[in-house]
Amino acid sequence: MAPLEQVEKCARLLSRKSTDDEKFAGLLLLPRVIDAQDTDAWTLIFDAMDIRFIERLMRTGIKQADEQRTGDQALLNIAVSVIDVLASHASIATNTRMLDRIPTLCTVAAMEIDKVSADAISVLCKLLAHDAAIDRVLHDSSILVQVVDAASKCSDPRAIAQFLDYALNRGSHYIHTHHDTAVARGWAAVVASTAEAFDKSHTVLKFELIAALANALEPITVDDAHYIDEQSSCISLIQSVSSGCIFVLKQKTEATQYTDQALVLYSHLTRLWPHHVFVGLVHNATHAVHQKEAELALRLACVEGQSAIDSMMIAPPDSQADRMRIRRGWKLSVCAEIAAAWLEWVTRWLDDQPESTNIDEASIYNMMNEVQKLASSVVNFMLDWKERTSERLMPENGADLIVSSVRFLALWLATDPKMHQAAMPILSMCTLWIVHSPEHGATIAEYVRPCISFALETCGISEAQYAADLMTRELHHDRSQAEEFASPWVGTIEFDDLARAVYSIPSDEDMLRDRK
Repeated sequence: MAPLEQVEKCARLLSRKSTDDEKFAGLLLLPRVIDAQDTDAWTLIFDAMDIRFIERLMRTGIKQADEQRTGDQALLNIAVSVIDVLASHASIATNTRMLDRIPTLCTVAAMEIDKVSADAISVLCKLLAHDAAIDRVLHDSSILVQVVDAASKCSDPRAIAQFLDYALNRGSHYIHTHHDTAVARGWAAVVASTAEAFDKSHTVLKFELIAALANALEPITVDDAHYIDEQSSCISLIQSVSSGCIFVLKQKTEATQYTDQALVLYSHLTRLWPHHVFVGLVHNATHAVHQKEAELALRLACVEGQSAIDSMMIAPPDSQADRMRIRRGWKLSVCAEIAAAWLEWVTRWLDDQPESTNIDEASIYNMMNEVQKLASSVVNFMLDWKERTSERLMPENGADLIVSSVRFLALWLATDPKMHQAAMPILSMCTLWIVHSPEHGATIAEYVRPCISFALETCGISEAQYAADLMTRELHHDRSQAEEFASPWVGTIEFDDLARAVYSIPSDEDMLRDRK
């Protein structure tokens, strides 16, 4: 701990009553006199100092840098280094006088002055680690919007893009717990600005912003997205992200990592705002280009999903390599989520439409064909996977893949009984996972229950009566009301076992074990 006399001397030099020369001398003394970790001493200094003097130093340094572009950046170095230490102490970092420095620090961060800009970014990250700073930049969205604009002009935007990545992700976590109109509008403005830069940029910035936008949308829940859209329309944001993703997905010569990231980013759009993403596919779109983009994105997702399956199925059936094989096809999970979002949305949308609605049936039919190809591939893949390894090991080696694939297949199988025969072996697999997977069993049961309801409906069987029959072990499968395309599942042991697992009805084996 620094001697109190020296700390008080620095405090007097930095006070509002001192001259600028005295304040400057005080700044130079600080790192020599006070240890950076001495919170009490720095708090005393901060309470006494004229923080506006540091602000003036930064602005003067910014002006000099603009005029010289190269040369001595001593003023900025000194000012930013002091702010950096102050920001390291939570009680100081959340003070309004510190938060007021954020706009100027953002300007310094975007100036591409080697060490100074990097230090400014470090300070900003320290400040934005606190909710008070996040609240400030979301209430005044122009602060981060200006950073996005500056990034578009940087010769090397990687550092500033990484800062935006952190800032947007923090903002998304914050809005999840703070449903406030001003905060929601600020978040939408900043993310929309970032999305526009992502869409329009033809430099390395486009690829740097993919991860930033994906990390911004990942913490947002469906409820959050609905609230944000109510406060500030997200249509332009969605269109910009969609357009940018499609551009990246079409670039076959680019590194695979960017196309994969674009798929992840697009999947967040379909998860959060499926109506805005898909509505152009089903009737006359406001802009034909948006309809074509939506069609292309869904088609590309289905193609990429099948490609991921191919990359996994060519691997040798070696259980030792199973996890590695599944990791190689990880994006099937993402593609399945996109296709599932489309199926879930279009099914609900069609049910809600009056007969007079102008529906683009050709577009829906074309998209359904693409989705059916992916669904068939997923069924074949899961059967192939079952032959390669134990069913019990499948969730262990690829939990995300299992859950997303089951969700997608369940949505498809709950609308089209023509695939039920091919998917028959999937029933016993789902039963096993529901019964023996404590982590994912309930989720899988929730996903497949509509398939059971649909299969019974095609055969004219009451689900309530069927569940009661399962309980009493007196099954009566009356197919007198069966539809033309009745499900072949109904009446099979596999279907009954799955239904028991979903309805939480003890199996015969369970009852015998309990009696013993």
